[in-house]
Amino acid sequence: MNITIFIIICVLTLSILAPFIAIYAVSFIKMKKYKTHIKIHKWLFWVCIAALLVLEIQIRVAGGSGSLVEGSEYMGTTAFKVLLIAHIIGAVLTYILWGITIFLSNKKWKKRKTLPGGFSITHKRMGIIVIIGLFYIAITAFFVSLFAFFL
Repeated sequence: MNITIFIIICVLTLSILAPFIAIYAVSFIKMKKYKTHIKIHKWLFWVCIAALLVLEIQIRVAGGSGSLVEGSEYMGTTAFKVLLIAHIIGAVLTYILWGITIFLSNKKWKKRKTLPGGFSITHKRMGIIVIIGLFYIAITAFFVSLFAFFL
């Protein structure tokens, strides 16, 4: 197995696990263990960002995304292109919202240190959208990888 496929499998695995880890982090809110919730989400976010950077660097080193999927019979199809673009757009939007949620929540948490507060409803809504986005990323990443590398 070459390094590129290994990295893709690792990032895919992380993408599939991420929404479940995020939901696990949410479970600490009901127990009022807010610091644990915060730590898990920050850790998960930064691990996912690091994994994406490693993947992106490896894709560039390997000759770009086109060279990686050139063996796939689906590469030139409209369906694959649409799936790939939809995956990328969904992932970028989810990660931007996730980063904003963490940044704003951290800012509010440092001010108050108590919850719930006025930002809690907004935070909860943003969190739900992020978790839905993480599931979307996991599903689309699975199909992109399946069509690009395993079929």
